[in-house]
Amino acid sequence: MTTIGRRAATYAAAALLGTAAALSLAGPAAAHTGITIEPAKAGAKNAIADVNAEAESQSAGVTKVQIFLPAGIVPADITAVSLPKQWKLTKQDTSYTVAGPALAVGTNAEHKVRIRQLPMYAEISFRVLQSYSDGKTDRWIALPSKDDPEPANPAPTVKLAGGTGVAPTATPSPSPSPSANPSSSPSASSPSAPGTVDAAPPATNSSASSGSNAGWWIGGGILLVVLIAGALLLARSRDTSRS
Repeated sequence: MTTIGRRAATYAAAALLGTAAALSLAGPAAAHTGITIEPAKAGAKNAIADVNAEAESQSAGVTKVQIFLPAGIVPADITAVSLPKQWKLTKQDTSYTVAGPALAVGTNAEHKVRIRQLPMYAEISFRVLQSYSDGKTDRWIALPSKDDPEPANPAPTVKLAGGTGVAPTATPSPSPSPSANPSSSPSASSPSAPGTVDAAPPATNSSASSGSNAGWWIGGGILLVVLIAGALLLARSRDTSRS
């Protein structure tokens, strides 16, 4: 191999390592809340739902996870099985909340609940609001659509064997009006208290989508530089060999 060829290989290897590092930066932003159910069968009684809210913040701990239930499941159907230490479960009109002292930074908020009976749908989705000790909230609420089949902030979805159709999901409640019952909903000026319904989340999760997109743009730019540099070095190598 010529000196130029060796240089080209070295540059390519270094740039590829840089691309991998850049893409790895998008890893935490691509994390999300997942839900598994056992048994995952339509109509199953006393099914156990395992909710794993992945921690994304590098400076704040998770303090609250609010789950908006799909059609066919009501908060009265939910009972706690296991929760993070000192956390409690409360129920709202269309959701339930688990909340407590902030978990250690980087610790996922995992909990399990029992569902009295699963609905007869083939697919159910749970919209999730995940809050941190610094006041920020991850909003995993988007459902796939024709225009956006793979949303950046997907709501956890579970497929149920033996079911038909897709269950409608409860939409996070809008901000309460001044006449709303203050004992059940926070005011617009006060922070959300554990167990209350949060304000309506935006259509996208800016913290997830922006971080992920930035990582891919950086990686794509580095890869483009690698390709251009390789082509130039290859052309120079051929010119040198001909001369």
